[in-house]
Amino acid sequence: MEFLQDYSLILIRLVAICLMLAAGTIARKLDFLDDHSTKRLSFLVTYIIYPVAIFTSLVQKYTLTTLLAQWPIPLGAFLIIVVGFVVGKAVSRLTRGESDRLSRTFQLQCTLNNYVFLPLPLVLIYWPETGMGWMALSSLGSEIGVWTFGIAAIAGFKCDASSLKKLASPTLFAILLALIIIALKQLFSARYQLTPWSANAIDSLLAVGTIFGNGTVPLAMIIAGSKIGTLTTSHLRHRLHAPLILIRLILVPALVCAIIRLIPMPTEIRQLITIVAVMPCSVASVAFSELYDGDSDFAAASILTTTIVSAFTIPIWLALFGPAA
Repeated sequence: MEFLQDYSLILIRLVAICLMLAAGTIARKLDFLDDHSTKRLSFLVTYIIYPVAIFTSLVQKYTLTTLLAQWPIPLGAFLIIVVGFVVGKAVSRLTRGESDRLSRTFQLQCTLNNYVFLPLPLVLIYWPETGMGWMALSSLGSEIGVWTFGIAAIAGFKCDASSLKKLASPTLFAILLALIIIALKQLFSARYQLTPWSANAIDSLLAVGTIFGNGTVPLAMIIAGSKIGTLTTSHLRHRLHAPLILIRLILVPALVCAIIRLIPMPTEIRQLITIVAVMPCSVASVAFSELYDGDSDFAAASILTTTIVSAFTIPIWLALFGPAA
């Protein structure tokens, strides 16, 4: 019975993703969006809306004490991305003969997965009291991974000054600034007390940032859906989809599950990291591919293929290593 409940949640979330992607696809078919507007929308999300969302989320949800006490959660989420990046580099020969744009996008899809939208409802079912806070901590580790190893993957990172400039993104700056503010807030809160006016002003600004940042997920879905609207059957039959499915949905989760067993952490945290690790390719990969001159068609097609196959692989992983094991 519990297995059926988990599976129904997965299917409902997958259907929700497909519906949001469909909005972008319909907009493309109706000529509301084209290649140029989709790319400009990618810039808007990545350079303005996304950084605001991350900054306000971190400042509102975290304290220095929480970060230090529950360090395995962001570490585990960061580890998922590092493992994906390393595996992608290890199998880079698979992309031999392909364009540089597609090779970098393949590396990106090995590196990033859907680390919030899909796992969140499952986490809340298993841990209704603490799940939201845990996912917030998990997203911190994931975001750091996205804006370091993720950007290194799609930008074709090399150890030179040009590559380092590519990592200097608004979102990475927002993360660092938020962490500094979190630390300063805790260090000085005992000595200095904000006036009611100052506290209300800060809360109001953060609330505006939250509302503004809430557009990140739906806009990312529309961007991906817009690219899906241009796909043909040849895009979906590309030879790299099969190995990517094996890497993203089987090999990377298996390695992550093996590694986290070697790290001392509570069983529930290990199960949480497992849930995040088994998710399909990230919808945001299309926006990154647009911004860093990747193959956004391959990114969109791989989102579609891995999301469909994950309907079968996620329940198996949860039955073996998740809370239902």
